[in-house]
Amino acid sequence: MHLSSRFNVTEGSKFQFRFEAFNFPNLTDFSGPSSTNIDSSTYAQITSISNTPRQLQFALKYVF
Repeated sequence: MHLSSRFNVTEGSKFQFRFEAFNFPNLTDFSGPSSTNIDSSTYAQITSISNTPRQLQFALKYVF
C-alpha cells in the first residue's frame, strides 16, 4: 500500500509526504515442515515463517 501527498511551499518548492505499508494486514505464511523423516523428534513441526511481519515507512521530502 502506498499513499503520498504534495504540499506547495512556494512556487518552485514543495514538500512530499509518503507512507508505505508492506504486509499491511499482517498475514502469516508458514514455511514447510522442518523434517520429513518420520523417525525424527521434529517430524512435521513448522518452526518458521516465509514472509516478513508488517512494516510501515514514513518519508518527508523537500523539493526545491
